[in-house]
Amino acid sequence: MDHIRTTSRAVEEMSPRSLRIIAEEFTPPPAADVSTVAGWRQFCRSYLEATGCLLRFIPGAEPTSPQDVPVVAPQADGGQPDRNRRPFGHLRIDPTDRVREKLSPAHPAVEIARSVAGMLGEILATRTALWEREAELAAGIPLIPHPEEAQHLARRLEEVLRAAATAVRAQAAAVYILDESTSYLKVRAVWGLPLNRLLAPPRILKESLADLEAMLGHAVALETAAQIAHWRPPEPCASAVCLPISTPTTILGTLWVFAQEERSFSERDIDLLEVTAGRVAAELEREAALQTALQATDLRRQLDTAQRLLRSQLPVISPLVEGWEFAGWLETDRLGGAFYDWCCGRDGRIHFAMGEMPDDSVRSTLVMTSVRSAWRSLCQYAKDPGKLVEQLNLTLWTGSAGDQAAAIFCGLIDPCGSNLRMASAGEIHAVLITPKRHRIVPPSGALLGVDPESEYVAHRWSAPEDSVLVVATAAARQAKDAQQRPLWETRLLPMISSHLHQPVKTLIEKAQNILEERATISKGVAAIVMIKRRHSPPTRGSKKQETS
Repeated sequence: MDHIRTTSRAVEEMSPRSLRIIAEEFTPPPAADVSTVAGWRQFCRSYLEATGCLLRFIPGAEPTSPQDVPVVAPQADGGQPDRNRRPFGHLRIDPTDRVREKLSPAHPAVEIARSVAGMLGEILATRTALWEREAELAAGIPLIPHPEEAQHLARRLEEVLRAAATAVRAQAAAVYILDESTSYLKVRAVWGLPLNRLLAPPRILKESLADLEAMLGHAVALETAAQIAHWRPPEPCASAVCLPISTPTTILGTLWVFAQEERSFSERDIDLLEVTAGRVAAELEREAALQTALQATDLRRQLDTAQRLLRSQLPVISPLVEGWEFAGWLETDRLGGAFYDWCCGRDGRIHFAMGEMPDDSVRSTLVMTSVRSAWRSLCQYAKDPGKLVEQLNLTLWTGSAGDQAAAIFCGLIDPCGSNLRMASAGEIHAVLITPKRHRIVPPSGALLGVDPESEYVAHRWSAPEDSVLVVATAAARQAKDAQQRPLWETRLLPMISSHLHQPVKTLIEKAQNILEERATISKGVAAIVMIKRRHSPPTRGSKKQETS
């Protein structure tokens, strides 16, 4: 294209035909056609014989007669009335000579037409929904990457440009794409031009008059030397065409086609080039969608691996302590925005904990993992839950930039007695359910990681036999059923209170079934821990005393 000559002529006034508006227009839904509805013609004949009136379907949203019966889509069950629903059309009732009286709204012919309009509206709405869904399913094909995808895209773009230039008898073509700041145009694909054109620096958009005009929705056809001199195409040529490369919502760049001689481009040439610009936009969109899909697949694989790792770290084996039972459940189909754990200390005491954050994001998972690791390391040497929470608070505060906060509940059980010692940071809910009453553990301090000088008070309780300590996250307490009733007060607590004699694993399974089958959890991760002090069987000595 370096040898293309340009001739010097007097500047001519540009002809309006050099610009053609190609603004994007959305295709409306197909016009309602009831002639293809099975039995419609036979029904109209039967309607005429029964009522003496002709029944016709008139397409259009606006009625042309006060007696027209609108044909609209049915209202969804339980939904609010939609006043913006546009009718598919109207049913026109034309009385014949057999009908002598005036048709009132209560006339049987009008009532039949009103009923038929309702059935027609449902049929036409179903057809429209099918038309839309089939198009959506057609776009749901999987994106399979080519082994040499980058080279494959370059070849496809070059072949598209070659076919377009050849079809309109041009000698070269190029694709220019906008940068992220929409300030420059960079050539990304060429045909008929030297490949070193790809090394050319970007063109400034505000100085590219033809490209700006094309991006407004115009096809700029430069057919004379005067037009070439005014619009300044990016390559030396005698004639050229510039078209926008765009999607329905985004302008990507421009398509240029260059010719060596002065010539005019017909409407057919412009149409072919418009199709080519659409093909280039489709190829670029496919490449972008492919990259997004590959990244999403890789991210999904990593999230699945992280979820499996978090599930594998949940405690499975309960501590073998005489007189105590342990069980827990955590919602495993979300990321770890919460955790529960227990372990045996060196002195034989049992430590247990539950932590939570208000969401189930990756950030929450990382914070919960660090809090759990710190708890595992510190609880072996702690004898007071309050001091343990204070040390956890200081650890999280010193190890973060001040933007991490978490709630935690720590407990300590003496296996030789019935004592429970507990401390919490935040609003983690805990309740001790006994056969006679419920005792709620009050919150004892601020969230972890907020204030390094926070103090946390430990509570000491005595757990009677057949009592259950229930610790739950906010997501479990705020879960609601289909009628928006809180499950914590209406189902979970009554179920535990009425089944205190059952093993704690049975209670946790019932709570899990309630939350998984009936609950609507808006945010966070639902988790529950139950610790039960079993009923101690009488010893042999006590039996002898009772016998005596």
